[in-house]
Amino acid sequence: MGIYYLYIGIIMLDRIDNIWLHAFVCVYERGSFAKASEHLDVPSSNISRYIQQLESELGSKLFYRTTRKVSPTNTGNMLYRNVKQPLYTLNQHLNEVCQAPSMLQGTIRLSSPDIPMIGDVLTDFALKHTNIQLLCEHSTSLEHAIMNEPDVVISFERGPLDGKDWVSKPLCEWESSVLASPNCLTRLGTPNTLDKLKQLPCISSYKAFGGNPWVFRQTGSTEYQSLKVNSIFNADGGFIAKAAAVKGIGFVALPTIFCREEIQKGELIELALDEPLAPLTLYVHFRPISYQSFITKQLVEFMHLHLSR
Repeated sequence: MGIYYLYIGIIMLDRIDNIWLHAFVCVYERGSFAKASEHLDVPSSNISRYIQQLESELGSKLFYRTTRKVSPTNTGNMLYRNVKQPLYTLNQHLNEVCQAPSMLQGTIRLSSPDIPMIGDVLTDFALKHTNIQLLCEHSTSLEHAIMNEPDVVISFERGPLDGKDWVSKPLCEWESSVLASPNCLTRLGTPNTLDKLKQLPCISSYKAFGGNPWVFRQTGSTEYQSLKVNSIFNADGGFIAKAAAVKGIGFVALPTIFCREEIQKGELIELALDEPLAPLTLYVHFRPISYQSFITKQLVEFMHLHLSR
């Protein structure tokens, strides 16, 4: 009989993800899905899904949910009493192992745009941690990068992110503008509204930003809106897009600081539109579980320290 129950226990562990149990304990102790989300640094939709998956495997409801309160069921109370201490002990042992000096080695698979500022930070990290190997893949699309299942993804985004099974931390942000060359404005006119802009030739992206960098922040609101423009030239690289704009191909959406020299020379002119362009934000993305890897955590924290100044 003992062997039977041991066998059942092993089968159950194979079906239950460790992050589900962590999410359960966090919700139980904080009495809130939102607070658990904040503590674990995981989107709240993920927390809800983890609890649902755990309930499905156990075949029993763990929490009573109302719009104002989350309270455990009898099964939830029983599960908490039985898993809290083992989970705590396991985490303590894993932390001791992971933080040993010998663990500052290994490989991190990384996907990132190929730009100097990121290259400088990754190089500084590699010089500091000589026993950690970085495998850097070039990608401008978050969706494409995630398909290859790296440990860390770095991406430029404009506007809100869609919910994904990854944790996303902003590293730095740049104000952006719609720009055009004097030749372009002479030929096509100077639009002052989004309705007029979307009718004119624009320089857009192919994969970056989900194919649409034209995201605007609604005046007096925290809401954003995407604009479907007349894209006649598509480039995932900012330098190519800027070169095309200087040549007068069309209107472009770029961070102002990246075009400072062209603006000062009069090669590009900022437009005043009825809605402001959303800032460009550099994000680092990682999976909640892989982030517990000590070396992955070191890289994310290093990038946050050196890029979020």
